[in-house]
This record gives sequence, C-alpha cells and structure tokens, in this order.
Amino acid sequence: MGLLESIRTFMSPVPLEQRDTSPAPTMAQQLAALRSKPRPWRAPSITEALGVPAIQRAVTLISNTTGSLSIGTYRKDVELPDTPTVITRPDPYATPDEFYRDLAYYLATRGEYVLWIAGRSSAGQPTALVVVPAPELNVEHNARNRLFPIYTWGPRDGNLQRGTRFGPANPAGEFIHVTYLREPGALRGIGPLQMAGAASSVSVEAQEWAANFYASGGYPSILLRSAVQLTEDEAGALKAQWVGTPSNMPRITDPGIEEVKEINVNPQGAQMLDSREHQNGEAARMFGIPGSLMEYGSPGSSLTYQNLSEVWTQFVRGCLTPNYLVKIEQSLSDILPRGTRVEFDVDGLLRADIKTRYEVYASGITSGVIDPEYAQRAEGIPPGIIEKPEPPPAPVVQATPEPPEEETPEEPVAQARSLEVRCDGTRLRDGRSAGCGKLLAERGPFVGTCPRCHKVYEAPAPSVSQLELAVMAFMSREQAAPVITVNLPETPVAPPPGATVTRLEYDEAGRIVGIAEAS
Repeated sequence: MGLLESIRTFMSPVPLEQRDTSPAPTMAQQLAALRSKPRPWRAPSITEALGVPAIQRAVTLISNTTGSLSIGTYRKDVELPDTPTVITRPDPYATPDEFYRDLAYYLATRGEYVLWIAGRSSAGQPTALVVVPAPELNVEHNARNRLFPIYTWGPRDGNLQRGTRFGPANPAGEFIHVTYLREPGALRGIGPLQMAGAASSVSVEAQEWAANFYASGGYPSILLRSAVQLTEDEAGALKAQWVGTPSNMPRITDPGIEEVKEINVNPQGAQMLDSREHQNGEAARMFGIPGSLMEYGSPGSSLTYQNLSEVWTQFVRGCLTPNYLVKIEQSLSDILPRGTRVEFDVDGLLRADIKTRYEVYASGITSGVIDPEYAQRAEGIPPGIIEKPEPPPAPVVQATPEPPEEETPEEPVAQARSLEVRCDGTRLRDGRSAGCGKLLAERGPFVGTCPRCHKVYEAPAPSVSQLELAVMAFMSREQAAPVITVNLPETPVAPPPGATVTRLEYDEAGRIVGIAEAS
C-alpha cells in the first residue's frame, strides 16, 4: 500500500451501518477481564517447592530446631517441678521431638496445623493430642454459628472424626487450629509458600531448567555447515559418519562441508547459577532466616566467629519465636488450667561464645552480682578441680585378708553364759545399724580385732554377765558404749557364812573391765 492509499484510507469516514455503537466497558468489567487473564506461571506444589535446596534448608532448619527445644510449664513466672504429660509427651504414639517438629513443619509449609484431642481427664482437660494430616482435614462453615466451623477428619465410610474448634470459649471442641497467617474470617491459614507463590515458582522452574539441560543432552558440541543443499537422508548419513568415527581417529570432511564449528557452552549460564543463587536469598527472605544460616552471602556481608551468636539470636528473635514458638506455646497453654503457661527453652540457642560468657561471669563475680558456683552450674562444671579430683574414701578392709568365717546363729542374750566375751561394736544389717554381739571368747578377757565389725580391743575386753549383755544390746542401737554405774552402800554389809563374794573392776572411764572374787 502506497502513501497516498494510506492517507485516503485514514481520511475516509466509516459508514454508519458499519460503526460499533456498543457502550464502553465499565471499570468492573475491565477488572474482571484482567482477573480472568490466565497467569503465565503456575503455583508449585509443596513437594516441588521442597525440591529446591534453599526452601528445603529453610523448612528443615525451622522444624528440626523447634523439635530439639525443651519445653516447660510456668505459673507466675516460676517453673513448675512437674510438667504435665500432655506437654512432655502430647502424642502417645510419637516422640516429643517428632510432635513439635511436625507442628513447625506444617506452619512453614501449609501455614497451619490442626490437633485432634484424643483423650481427656475426668475433669475434661485434654491429656493426649494427635497431629491431623492436612490432606485428610476438611473445614466448612457452620450454618448455625459461623464462630464454630465444622472440622471433619477421616474417610466418610471409616473412622470419621467430626467436631468444632477448641478454645477457652468452647472447651468442648475436639480440634485445636493454629494458623501462620490468615484473612479475618477465613477458614484455613496461609504460609510463606502460599503467599510467595510467584517466587516459589521461579525457584522451582530454575531448578527444573538446570536439571533438564543435562537430562536432554544440553547444547550440541559440533556444528557442521554444508555449502550445498542436502536432503534429510544425506544429512543423516553425514552426521552418522561424523559421529561414528572415534574421537581419537582422524576425520575426513566432505568437499561439500563448508565449516566445522565447535560450540563452547557456558556452564554457569546454562545452569542459571546466578539466578538460582538469587533465589536462595529470596527463600531466606521468604522465611525470615538470616542468609548466613542458608549458606547465602549477600554482597558486602561477612560472617566472623565473633558475630556467629548474633546470627542465631537474629534467627530466634526474628523468625522462630514470633512465627512458630509463640503460636505453639499459646495453643498448648489453653489446654492447661488457668494461670499455667507453656514456654520453650531457647537459652541454648542464644548462648554467646565461650570468651564472651567467661568475661560476663568474671564481671558478675567481681561486682558481687553472681557467685562462682552460679557460673559453674551455668557451664555444667562440677565444683572442685576437674584435673585433680579428690579421691573417694577407701573402704575399711583387714590388713591381712582372711577367709570369711562361718556365720553362726547368734544366741539370745537371756541364754548367754556368765563369762562370755561378746563384741560391743556396731555393724550394718539390711541397711540398718545393729549391735555386733560377736562371740570373742567363751571365758574372758579378749585382746585383738573383732572379725565381724573390725573393732580393735587394745585393752582386755571384759567378761560380761547376762544383765550387762542385755544393757549392751539396748545401748548398741544408739551406737554408744555401754556404761554401768554401781552405787555401793556406804557401810559394807557382811556376807552370810559360806557365800562367794565377787567384786566388779572398773577402768578410768568408769566402765566395767572385769569381775574378780573378793579376798
């Protein structure tokens, strides 16, 4: 079309019968048309998103760190000595690490977790919890009360669990529902993967592109350009001849081949390394994790030994606590009696390096804020010198080992003979202290060591009477030496004719040491 023809077409009026007289679309129609336009990208599934190393690293770091933390219960900021079983082991069929790990995993990947109350006490308090698999859960509006949605878990023809949401206002509910984030009034929660769907799609597509590049063989390494027109069969024969020749053998080119060109592929560009490295940073921002924990270094940043603890502090305070730990703590506090709360112990993650800790301890001890024993307990160091611990006390043994003496039944005190010598030491019997009473000599005195309790008699042991043996057995329960005090009359009484007179002999301590006949 020439210039004059174009001007004539532009200037000529359109006949009325051919003009479009329909009204202009409204704003609502234009917005609807924009919304109906298909997106050029697709939202990846959770399995596809976890195939990206950066996303997999973020999810496992969050979930496994949460599962490794210890948890306790507090009342008025004082830790209770006994934590309820529903907190220490909520699911009887899973370890506590698996239970709390699954809660954080569902929050990171799906933006919500749901617990089913599997058991209750006689007072109605939950005693067992089970994590509900997300694909098996259905939540729908309650036509009677929109504040209590209907939760359904399980197949229609099987073990179907149906109930409402548990809470302080509805303690009879059967399901505990916690969300990462959700629109007010929405039934389900959303997480980082759902909110950043486009960024997740870019990461997945870049990962699959790099995988398909090598799976499909990549770019051709040799280009053969012919100077003449070749048919498909001639081109195939030429290619087969070129490929069939071993690489270490000389090749003869056809006169019709104009050029043989080697194609050098840039592996970095072919695998989209720069783009995928950028997506690692996007994943760190998506989950709120410091880049250094994701093996991602932003330009101009550096990580040293001194600020490594600060990175973990940033992770705990900026990601783990507000997005995961607080939500789990508050949901579990609702199932405990009023005034009792649940709290994770994150002190181990926030600990500074050993140099900083020891400097703080030294400053606190010098200023009198803490004592050395507190610093030792905080570091798990037992008191004393570790390199040279104090040896334990040696057991009491005989100087010369002797074969064990046969145990003979002990005779009752009432049947003891008048001149027997029995040991007044103590020994342990069934964990209790008891009198020894070992027969040392049938007729005293006795000097030596008791073979049973190893008491040493340097002075002669006295021969005792039945009364003295009874007093000795009574006093041995208190582990005290028997003492007998005899009050003699001031005026001696003459014995009757033909009677045998005996007298008691005492030592300096006032103890009886013997019985002798009076002269």
